Amino acid sequence: MHTIEIPVRYAETDMMGIVYHSNYLVYLELARTELIQSLGLNYKEMEDAGYVSPVTNVNLDYKRSLTYGDTAVVTVWIDHYDGLRTIYGYTVKHPDGKLAVSAKTTHVVVKKENFRPIRLPKVFPNWHDIYEKMSETDATLLTEA
Repeated sequence: MHTIEIPVRYAETDMMGIVYHSNYLVYLELARTELIQSLGLNYKEMEDAGYVSPVTNVNLDYKRSLTYGDTAVVTVWIDHYDGLRTIYGYTVKHPDGKLAVSAKTTHVVVKKENFRPIRLPKVFPNWHDIYEKMSETDATLLTEA
């Protein structure tokens, strides 16, 4: 699991002063990319090798609003990994722990040239080893929570 704090900026809010729904996707991406870096992996190296990891599904469940001046506390973990798909789980909370949003995003790694999915163990065995270990560790932590 990895947690970051993001100050809610005025430009991210709507006329009611509430974080506009699509901006939560940016918060999720910031947390996910920091998780990847914290694991010692480099997404840019994957891109340079001719691969990308598009989002194939997003699910956001809004519980409570964040507003300008709040701090979003975003936690991300590997919810599921099977060698082809990675599902990241997220919570976005207020600093007092109240849940604002829960979310999941699904990703696959594809060749840039044709967008055909690849199996991570074959092309990026280091990512596979780390993701396999992290998905087991995160599942244990979530069960204990």
